Amino acid sequence: MRPIVYSALVLLGFAPPLEAQNECLEHVRYPAVGRWAEYDAVYKNKDRYAVRYAIIGSETREGTDMKWIELRMTAKDPRKNMIYQMLVPGTGPSELGKVEEIIFKPGNSEPVTMNGMMVKMIQGQIEKSSVFKELCKGVTLVGEERVTVPAGSFKALHFQNAKEGSDSWISTDIPFALVKSSGKDYQVGLSSQGDGAESSITEDVRGTGGSE
Repeated sequence: MRPIVYSALVLLGFAPPLEAQNECLEHVRYPAVGRWAEYDAVYKNKDRYAVRYAIIGSETREGTDMKWIELRMTAKDPRKNMIYQMLVPGTGPSELGKVEEIIFKPGNSEPVTMNGMMVKMIQGQIEKSSVFKELCKGVTLVGEERVTVPAGSFKALHFQNAKEGSDSWISTDIPFALVKSSGKDYQVGLSSQGDGAESSITEDVRGTGGSE
């Protein structure tokens, strides 16, 4: 009976927040190694970046399967460029908070490896930069719609957070699932996607320690 009731609510344009949140989380999953999605992103209505999420590798640590996710942010001013490479467990980018190791390259500086306490120090900055942090939190499902972004036109599920004034469109046909998202101080739209992603960091990486 519950699935029937839920389907009826969706058809009426409303799904309970908890049900919709779980539905959203089910769709937002890590893609296969090599898959990537790039977005045209504007933060605080002034800072524009080309933001690429990619899976650049995988490994197993202490019996846990983990993936290397690269978040690359490219700005008009090269000094504002950032690359984060994060080793994370879990199934989707909503779990970025569980990151165990980070390689960070700010601007033209050399990349460094961070772990332990250093990871905790930079974790907040990563979550702030990631549109996935609270993508599914407190949302209701509006319904299925066709949405147009720079990468083309896609059929997607429209989730809305009325409290935060945000809307997101999700499709499992897209790496990382996000097609478009907009809120009070940001706009993000898919600009391209593909396969064959590799590390954007070509220099040797130095360590910083940072163990607990």
